[in-house]
Amino acid sequence: MIRTGLYTFGSLRMTLAACVGIPLIIASSAFAQNPPPPPPPQGAAPPAATAEAERVIVTGSNIPTAEEVGPNPVDTYNRDSINKSGELTTETFLLSLPVVNANVVPISNNENGSNTAVGAATVALHGFDARATLILLDGRRVAPYPTGNNPGLVNVMFVDLNSIPQAAIESIEILKDGASTTYGADAVAGVVNLKMRHRYDGAESRVEYGNTLDKDSGLFDASAVFGVGKGDTNITGVLNYYHRNSIANRDRGFSANPPFLSSNNSPYNLQLSSDVAGAAGGQNLNPGGTEFASAPDLTNGLAPANTYLYLADRRVRAAGGLRPGFNFNQFSLSFPESERYGVWLSADHKVFGDQLVVYADGFYQNVKTHNELAAPATGSFQTLGQTTLAIPPQSPIAPGAEPPNTPTHAETGLPADAFNPFNPFQQIISGGTRARLAEFGNRLFDNETDAWLSTIGFKGDKLFDGTWGYDAAFRYSQLKNTVTGTQVSASRFNRILNQADPIFQPGGALAGQPAFNPFGDFRAPIPSNEATVEFARVHPKDEDTSKLATLDATMYTTALFNLPAGGVGLAFGGQFRRESLKENPDMLNVEGDIVGNSPVPTAQGGRKAYAFYAETSIPIFSPANAIPGFHSLEFVAGGRFEEFLNNDTNVLVPKVGMRWQPFDEQLTLRATWGEGFREPSLEELFGSPLSTLEPSHDPKKGGVFEPETNTLISSNPGLQPEDSRSFSGGFVYTPKYVPGLNLSVDFWDIERTGVVTAPLDDQVLQRELTGTLLPGEAVERDIGGNITRILSRNQNIGNQEARGFDFGLQYQRPTPWGTFTSLTQVTYLDEFIFQGFIFREFGPDNGNLAGRTTDPGTSNEGWYKWKGTSSLDWTWKGFDLYAIARYIDGFHEFTPNLHQHWVHQTVFVDVQASYDFTALLPVEERPVPGYSKGEKEVVRGKDGNPLETASAQTSNYARSVLDHLLRGTILTIGCNDVFGQDPPKAFGEGGNAVGYPGFTYDATGRFVYGRITKKF
Repeated sequence: MIRTGLYTFGSLRMTLAACVGIPLIIASSAFAQNPPPPPPPQGAAPPAATAEAERVIVTGSNIPTAEEVGPNPVDTYNRDSINKSGELTTETFLLSLPVVNANVVPISNNENGSNTAVGAATVALHGFDARATLILLDGRRVAPYPTGNNPGLVNVMFVDLNSIPQAAIESIEILKDGASTTYGADAVAGVVNLKMRHRYDGAESRVEYGNTLDKDSGLFDASAVFGVGKGDTNITGVLNYYHRNSIANRDRGFSANPPFLSSNNSPYNLQLSSDVAGAAGGQNLNPGGTEFASAPDLTNGLAPANTYLYLADRRVRAAGGLRPGFNFNQFSLSFPESERYGVWLSADHKVFGDQLVVYADGFYQNVKTHNELAAPATGSFQTLGQTTLAIPPQSPIAPGAEPPNTPTHAETGLPADAFNPFNPFQQIISGGTRARLAEFGNRLFDNETDAWLSTIGFKGDKLFDGTWGYDAAFRYSQLKNTVTGTQVSASRFNRILNQADPIFQPGGALAGQPAFNPFGDFRAPIPSNEATVEFARVHPKDEDTSKLATLDATMYTTALFNLPAGGVGLAFGGQFRRESLKENPDMLNVEGDIVGNSPVPTAQGGRKAYAFYAETSIPIFSPANAIPGFHSLEFVAGGRFEEFLNNDTNVLVPKVGMRWQPFDEQLTLRATWGEGFREPSLEELFGSPLSTLEPSHDPKKGGVFEPETNTLISSNPGLQPEDSRSFSGGFVYTPKYVPGLNLSVDFWDIERTGVVTAPLDDQVLQRELTGTLLPGEAVERDIGGNITRILSRNQNIGNQEARGFDFGLQYQRPTPWGTFTSLTQVTYLDEFIFQGFIFREFGPDNGNLAGRTTDPGTSNEGWYKWKGTSSLDWTWKGFDLYAIARYIDGFHEFTPNLHQHWVHQTVFVDVQASYDFTALLPVEERPVPGYSKGEKEVVRGKDGNPLETASAQTSNYARSVLDHLLRGTILTIGCNDVFGQDPPKAFGEGGNAVGYPGFTYDATGRFVYGRITKKF
């Protein structure tokens, strides 16, 4: 529903009154009971200076804080923990975290084709799709990937993690509840904030190489970091390069033969008139009707009709046919080849100390990805909205004289004189015929993304009474994505089938050549087809661009005024953003001239939005005025008004929270509640149609299962926004009697209403059966009543609700034999409900989907009930040994005969060992000034001249070659998946294309790597 500002203001006003006014009343009461201490007597010595904890801005709030635990549940991962994880990219590191559940967009086993994201990746929190997770860079938005991607139930736009330089990331903060009031109304399920490197001092280089145990996916990663400036001006730069080779499905036993084998096959699955087949010497299994036929195995294309295979009611080479379908995994890649390089620069200059700092940053990242799929799959030759494919008869047939139950010249567009001399049947072959054009080679996808980002702004701190600060900036980011494919032209394919086409006549491009013979078996190549294959092969090039410009300003204070417990914090500001999307497919795609694809028109859209926001933190009790049961108590509240100018939609969302320490700092209780609002993305509103294959059960054919139903999903400019609400509550316990122990538990409950997605094919088919198809929906069938294509469009379909728990346990113990650190993180998904999506296999009611596959027809992933990691780290005298175990729960799915199947749980173990050679260098018991200093450590004055004496300077250069070589040198070796654990088997009702949950797992297997880091 569209919520106006007037509508929401009343509810927000009452909420803020309850959450701000009541605490102020309590505060005034506490103030009366606890008067401030009297000032010291005149002449008394000033109180001793106390160390002031550094104030930082933590993700989820714009008010600086020195508290280690705030009201918002935030997990922080610094660069050290990212390096120790052994994960090779930002994507895989985030995917390994327990809070990341289903509906991710991985780089492995990702879909390929027109208008899909090839080589991009992102994550999603709490089992919701990626649209509900906001990914930020230094607390600000970045442009999304310029095309959507369909990881499961929905087509989503997302921020591509591979387009952000990994080497430039200093830390990652994950806010595990909604943050709509702080960052935007669409921060529904949480926030992933990538904090980049700033104010780096020195230089660092790093080189890493690794490979799988099969030595088929080598990785090379290199980066260099430098920073200059210790005074008022600082510059930081990062250079990065990454390359990894591909992995083929056929090279892994668990994916070489997937459950799903395609009915798009070679030899072709031909739909014929039974009477025509009988007249040619074949079998007439359905007199007066149609049947399916296929040439014999390993034929040379000249087999007579009496040697063909025939079935009356289903395709010959498919699930349930006389022969299995086509195994495309013998030709496709599971993991694409990828190359990335880029640069990150950050600079700041203090104009007036901390009160005015001018800063700028930016990056350029180039990402190239090469992926391959098996040869083009035609789908049904006659599919409305696509170029009709047709094999001409053995000899010309006059228009109007076609045999009964066969396609006509008018339906197929064949010329009157068309013929194919290799056709053993005297009819036009089209309709429900399906083919795998294996002679044309693999479909190739070369994807290149150019990502730009620049920020310029100014900020200040310690203003006025020392508690005020501000930050204002303009950011522009852009992603341009170019996909160049190797495909087959549908129009040219039709021409090479017709021996009477002008291309075969004198002066034609193929003069003197025979027509393409489509009746062979790719395993027995036909030499005469080579020239025609080359003629029909094309290279479409699509270009898509996404842009985002934001202008924002925030002012904050940690002491708007003082209460007995401390200062009242306040932050307020505004934001303006402008986003645009332009999809420019190749003319071949626009015209629908790619075999197996529907036309993809150009598309563009844009919108502007502005917002105003404010938040406050109100301390009621603190150690300064604590009473029994209230060592510390703090309330937070915030609100955000956001206006979308493209459709005059606006919203006002609130958030409130509490932080309570009843006894002392050992136990902290916290809770938050807030609302959110997601405006449909530009892709959902204006994007080009998405052509995909989905599973379906046809009620008009007795519920027969079709794993690759041609489906076209269209955008919908009439979509309404989504609403959301979130609640989190938990505690953090750090007992003093067990130093180094930290325990946290957080409960979360999130609900989305009016979720935008496209309906399942089965839902469209059920509405077709009852005559209740919605606008934009259609089911297209061939002359035999078989589905050729299903049309649907994005809709506000239903509601989603998820709830669960996050557990964290950390313990650090220093000993004479080194420091031991253990960290365990576990997420439990108690419930995930998606009203509006009724899976046929799950029954007629909305049930709890936790522990089930996200899509019964593919089982690429599941809503995992349990996901966790447990690590142990030992550091001692330069040594650092690290081991981590990762647990991923199983889920329920179905086998091809609709029997329940449990996709089993897995445990992966990774290990890493590092040694810092600095530990070999002696440490002086009584150091001489300057003796151990490198040149960069020489103390200089503002004029740049050294402040040390000449003798002290001389000692700086007295360091040995060994000292220069060893100091700051770290050698690391590691192994991921130590025990070579294979992914679990998944059927997806027979529709799984790789044999395992391909979005959760990849085919890497055991991976060994080495890394050397040098700090200067």
